[in-house]
Amino acid sequence: PSPKQPQGGLGRFVATYTLGNDNYDTSFSLETAKQEFLGECGMGISETIGEGKPDKVTAFDLWLFDKADVRTVTQILMSEHANDDHNLRSKLTAKGQLVLAEKGKTVELETESLRLKAQVTELVYATNPDLPPNSHFQKLVVEILPSLKEPMPA
Repeated sequence: PSPKQPQGGLGRFVATYTLGNDNYDTSFSLETAKQEFLGECGMGISETIGEGKPDKVTAFDLWLFDKADVRTVTQILMSEHANDDHNLRSKLTAKGQLVLAEKGKTVELETESLRLKAQVTELVYATNPDLPPNSHFQKLVVEILPSLKEPMPA
């Protein structure tokens, strides 16, 4: 049994990245019970480090698009290394609000009419002797709970 939907809930989605999925980009359509399109949310690769395959992902975009709003809001879930690397941080700042990815951490994104709560439920760093420790992800699982800010009248 899944956790109880919040009032105005639009579903429960799980974004799961594993090392080797070099084209990782997942999105979920947000619709009312009557199939009215409200927007989308998702997670994709924001930044990689190092050379060669597979890509070594050091940061992800977590985003929320609201058709009633002109902008897409984005938060960047970063590795410990990306969080500590000044050059990487300044590069990522242009993409969205920076957040250190930590197991159990919850982040919120908000637009004109939508709200999204996302929780990091699993985080495993990959090890690579050529790269700094905790610099890229072996696995990242994020549970996404989008909802309407104001519940639609029945």
